[in-house]
Amino acid sequence: MSGSSGSRSPRLQRALVSFQIFLLVASLVMPVAALAVEPSAEPGATPSAEPTVEPTAEPSAEPTVEATPEPTVEPSAEPTVEPAAEPTIAPTPEPTVQPTAAPTVEPSVEPSPTPTAAPTKAYVVTFDAGVSSADQVTAVSSAGATTTDTIGVLRIHAVSASDAAVDALRADERVDAVELDRSRAVESTPDDAAYPDQWALPIIGWDQVYGTVDPSGSAIVAVLDTGVDASHPDLDDNIVSGASFVAGSSWSSDANGHGTAMAGIVAAETGNGTGVAGVGFDGVNVMPITVLGADGLGRDSDIVEGLVWAADHGADVALMAFSANGYSSALQAAIDYAWSKGMVLVAAAGNDGSSTPAFPAGDAGVVGVSATNSDDAVAGFSNTGEAVFLGAPGAGIVTLSGTISGTSAAAAHVAGAAALLAADDSSASNGVIIGRLARNADAIGTTGTTGNGRLNLARAMSDTGTGAARPAGVQAADGGPYVGPYAAAGNGTVTGVIRNS
Repeated sequence: MSGSSGSRSPRLQRALVSFQIFLLVASLVMPVAALAVEPSAEPGATPSAEPTVEPTAEPSAEPTVEATPEPTVEPSAEPTVEPAAEPTIAPTPEPTVQPTAAPTVEPSVEPSPTPTAAPTKAYVVTFDAGVSSADQVTAVSSAGATTTDTIGVLRIHAVSASDAAVDALRADERVDAVELDRSRAVESTPDDAAYPDQWALPIIGWDQVYGTVDPSGSAIVAVLDTGVDASHPDLDDNIVSGASFVAGSSWSSDANGHGTAMAGIVAAETGNGTGVAGVGFDGVNVMPITVLGADGLGRDSDIVEGLVWAADHGADVALMAFSANGYSSALQAAIDYAWSKGMVLVAAAGNDGSSTPAFPAGDAGVVGVSATNSDDAVAGFSNTGEAVFLGAPGAGIVTLSGTISGTSAAAAHVAGAAALLAADDSSASNGVIIGRLARNADAIGTTGTTGNGRLNLARAMSDTGTGAARPAGVQAADGGPYVGPYAAAGNGTVTGVIRNS
């Protein structure tokens, strides 16, 4: 018994071991086949059976089943879907829409209107006899103007035209005349308190212009005189800064009163219910230049310096309402300089009732002015002769401080008229303005007493001709360079006072 038990025991043990080995091998082979995608073939080649019996069953199950799904499913779902969706959708619309719209619209809209709008005015174009209707239309369109109306029987076209178009029409041989198509309205009367006493304004046609002409520009009259009361309520809005060349005096005050009276004739504020109406009723300003002392007397050196200063500071017209009986080459040089700067120079002929030339009225380039009265005749006190280029009202003239008579007042009317022409037509040179004043003057007096005639503002304003004139002056032989004193060309007669309240 014992012998057979002892012999079976080893056999049984070997059988059990073999069975265990079989089970171990089977358990190892089956997971290897199932997980062939993972690199775990080496544990199956373990040579020792005993050390791997119990540990193999439990560890091989857990890592194979639980560990594999987690890394495969969860990490791959989140990074694959969310990051790919957000960056692809959100950023794409914004850069495509906004940057493209802004630069494309604004630059193409704003710059385009700038070169297209040339200012135009209304003109009346008259064609020569024999020019056909078709040629008239061609001439207007070729010049760049636009026809707004036609009067066929008179070969007239009402047009809207720029300055360049007007120049082209005037240069066209088929065109007889190009004139401003002025607005005509019921003549208006200013409400200035002293206007009913200003007989001189209707005489020169001022009442035909006031209320119908609206100057598009502006002009400055340098009043070379005793200074101007710049605070005067009928002047203060029409004063620009001036200068004084007389020791102890100021350009903005007037101890004499003559300069303020001249400034009022030239450019008193008009239609303000007080004072007087100025010849230059719109667009005209006064630049006071003090060259005469409180006694009304002045010297060449101060006048020359004042005239040059005015020319250098933008004055369009110079009023020199004073005179002397001697020629100054220095003053003539200053006048030539001012003329070269485009100024219209106007001076009083003098109040000696003489035909002897006075200066600066007799200087070359200066419009010398004699005085006429309310009867439209040459005033007895007025100088006449070769120094006279135009006549204008100068007797019994209502001013800001009363009534004054003298060729100074006559010269002030001409200076105001010249400035109004300059304000209305900024393209007109000094010679063109003088030409319009001269050829439109009324035939009052003779060439020896009123030169080209008495001032007619209404006709001069309607003239668009470009024929220029420059007064020749008197060929003086009595030399220079010093002449003095000059005296204000007003007789100082004051009758009554204009109150500005």
